Amino acid sequence: MAFQTTWYFSELPESVVGLIERDLADDSSVSDTHWIGGLIWHYIDRANRENFLYELSHLDNNSVKFKSYNEGDGQTWHVDAKPVEDDEDIRKLSFTLQLSDVDDYEGGNVQFKDEASHSYYMPRKRGTIAVFDSRALHRVRPVTKGTRKSLVGWALGKNWI
Repeated sequence: MAFQTTWYFSELPESVVGLIERDLADDSSVSDTHWIGGLIWHYIDRANRENFLYELSHLDNNSVKFKSYNEGDGQTWHVDAKPVEDDEDIRKLSFTLQLSDVDDYEGGNVQFKDEASHSYYMPRKRGTIAVFDSRALHRVRPVTKGTRKSLVGWALGKNWI
């Protein structure tokens, strides 16, 4: 049985994180053909080969989104998978890439629940990328101080049926 979440410590250099933060504004997107999209797809493909073995074709909206959470911002428990029509591509894998340094903010932890309702957290280390089943229940705890920055998105594939 596959794990619902896997992560990698990408060891992104500070200069690369600086480029991403400088080039993107809150809730903006970059194309999957941009170098950032290629970096993300590398980790999605790796996680899929090592763990999920899903049929994947592309990123949702062919893009990667930049997301920042300021004090008081967070997300409640949710799943990223959406209801679809029979022949529509669906979200199969989700990802989040941690851009902020662990000391840049307080709170803001990404929390998951497994099939037995046990919860666990994504590591906060800068450069960590979590790839997880889009049906996995997760949330972002409210930021209590500072700003948490990340890249997020979804890999699509043919409907399960």
